Amino acid sequence: MKFRHSLRTRIVISYCIFGAVLGTVFAAIVYISLDFIDDNLVNQRISKESEYLTQHLNIDGNLLAPSSDHIHAYLGMNTMAPWVRQMVQGLGEGFHEKYNHDVEYHVLVKKLATHDDPLYVLYDVSALEFTESRKLLIGTILLTSVFLVIGLGLWIGLVTSRKIIAPVVYLAQQVNQSVPESLPKNLSQEFYNDEIGVLAHALEMSMKRVDSFIKREQQFARDASHELRTPVTVIKGAVELLKQRSGQEEAVEKPLGRIERSVKDMENIIATFLWLAREEAALAPDQETAVLPVVKEAIEQNQHLFSQKPIKIEFIVRADPVLPVSAPALKVAIINLVQNAFQYTIAGYITVLVDKDRVTISDTGKGIEDSKLASVKQPHFRGDDSQGFGLGLAIVSRLCKRLGWQFDIDSELGKGTRVSLVFFPQEYDSLNNSFQ
Repeated sequence: MKFRHSLRTRIVISYCIFGAVLGTVFAAIVYISLDFIDDNLVNQRISKESEYLTQHLNIDGNLLAPSSDHIHAYLGMNTMAPWVRQMVQGLGEGFHEKYNHDVEYHVLVKKLATHDDPLYVLYDVSALEFTESRKLLIGTILLTSVFLVIGLGLWIGLVTSRKIIAPVVYLAQQVNQSVPESLPKNLSQEFYNDEIGVLAHALEMSMKRVDSFIKREQQFARDASHELRTPVTVIKGAVELLKQRSGQEEAVEKPLGRIERSVKDMENIIATFLWLAREEAALAPDQETAVLPVVKEAIEQNQHLFSQKPIKIEFIVRADPVLPVSAPALKVAIINLVQNAFQYTIAGYITVLVDKDRVTISDTGKGIEDSKLASVKQPHFRGDDSQGFGLGLAIVSRLCKRLGWQFDIDSELGKGTRVSLVFFPQEYDSLNNSFQ
């Protein structure tokens, strides 16, 4: 799950929304209550007035004048003005609200036991109930109250979020300041046994596992540096001694040559892997490696892969770039790409191009399916005819990421593959953009 806003922002927004909803509901309840109370008071006033008029009507038989100038009473419709008769026409017994030329009337229709005609009591409430100006004033007050509640929610949210987020910020600072050499040991003891404490404890356990893993990796790198280099050195010395003793015997010279090439490859691979295993993996400022000799050596060392195949090698040299990298790292990358081209090309052409900013290797082999093209750089991905472990292109990809190179693969099934190592991708992109 991904969140666009920070936890503190979400807390403040939640408080503001809560304040807005609470203030709006409260204002609506107040407004409706005032209107209901107003109508109820007016209806009670009319009801008392009708009781007063009914009592006198039952005593002397005459309808008295109402006690207020805003109240009008009629016994039947015969004495009504036309506009009044039209307004109360068809009303049943009970309370009603009617309008006449924007003047609001509360009307009570009451049936009498002593008379056939009902009693009509009209109350002009335009001067008593909410006028438009009063409604506007009350609405403004209530709306202002809503904004005040939202502002209060904003302030509470800011204060509360600061206190809530403080342990999280502190925990993040402790984690960010930690380095693999000095991971915090008792991180959870600095927090209470709450959600933050549980998170700190989980991070502490994870850091302990990371610390153990780092120590195992460092121990492995130290052991590999000693245990692997020693037998390689012994084999290398033995090969040189055998070459001196064997003289010109062709039957012995070729196997010794293969052993010697394999030993060189092992030295390069060991040096490259140990360099990749170091987290800083800094490049020496004074080291430089010419690309052209490395490419030539890679082709010569792997001639046995295509010597029995109808393959023509085209070697194109446009420049001889010199890179600030170690020779073993560059050799591992070039050799892997050359071996792939030789291995997957049954017949046709292999073109190796060395330019000032790149090395491009093209072949007319079987190619790569589009569905598999995105996965060829993943570890342990193997082609149908592969006899290795599927690590070659993954190693090249790791080297390119560490060195800042660009590793491109273009392929079409049945037509071949083209791979490129671009040594200066930023300069190449800026050069292309300047021509567009």
